[in-house]
Amino acid sequence: MKRSIIALVICLVFAINALAVTVKDDISRTINISKAKSIVVLSPAACDILEEIDASNLIVGYTDYAKKPNPKAVNVGAFGTFNVEKIISLKPDLVIMPRFIYERYTAGPLEVLGIKVFVFDPKNIKDIVSDVEKFGLITGKINQAKNKINTFVKQVSTLYKIDKKPTVAFVIWFSPIIVAGKDTFISNAINVAGGRNIIPKDGWPVVTSEYLIEKNPQFLIVNSRFKNDIFKENKLFEYFYKKNRVLFIDNSLIERPSLSIIKGIKILNDYFYENCNNNGRR
Repeated sequence: MKRSIIALVICLVFAINALAVTVKDDISRTINISKAKSIVVLSPAACDILEEIDASNLIVGYTDYAKKPNPKAVNVGAFGTFNVEKIISLKPDLVIMPRFIYERYTAGPLEVLGIKVFVFDPKNIKDIVSDVEKFGLITGKINQAKNKINTFVKQVSTLYKIDKKPTVAFVIWFSPIIVAGKDTFISNAINVAGGRNIIPKDGWPVVTSEYLIEKNPQFLIVNSRFKNDIFKENKLFEYFYKKNRVLFIDNSLIERPSLSIIKGIKILNDYFYENCNNNGRR
């Protein structure tokens, strides 16, 4: 996995045209756009990426759960819903939106007015790296993007080698219990960290306590905001927590698909290394 990520970065071609660039978004739609000077971002993770490449000053609109990117940026609505009229009034060159928003509302009203729409839906670490490159091209911050990606790759290369990959289930929500499926970027992050996601389902399936106990992962990784709630789920508490098989992690470190996910990957990697039999190699 480390080699594949490094190989991807080596193969990336950083090219930019001063007048316009052509990229494909995460559902393979081709977007032709001049260098963006004003962007509305409907994904907190995409906001994170723009901040990572020093392009947050270009954000004119953002949504809930993203920190205010700059003093002039305007909140355009709650995550999952948004005010189309407000977005249009900001006259953005580009709107970056998650796939589920695109599929639920479509981008028709925006694209009819000539506003470019980038559908953001990274499925794994390679996709995150690719999106950082694309955002660098779109914003004219290609050197910053390249530097951040190189730093990310170096950090991945320093992770401990886990000889015996532990089985893991990642709980992102507790009522109902929602876990990360096998085709998600969180599942890929677990793999990069040295673990193996034991959930065979795709997407973000709703499961029961009984299901998790039956799957019997070696470790249960839980969003730290639910640290108190786990005590109310007696079966999970008794079966995992009392056996010291639960790791609570700040959701912002692992549940947002940006380069900052390396922080969460490192926490998982250290945890796997400390709790599994390994020879200490990196």
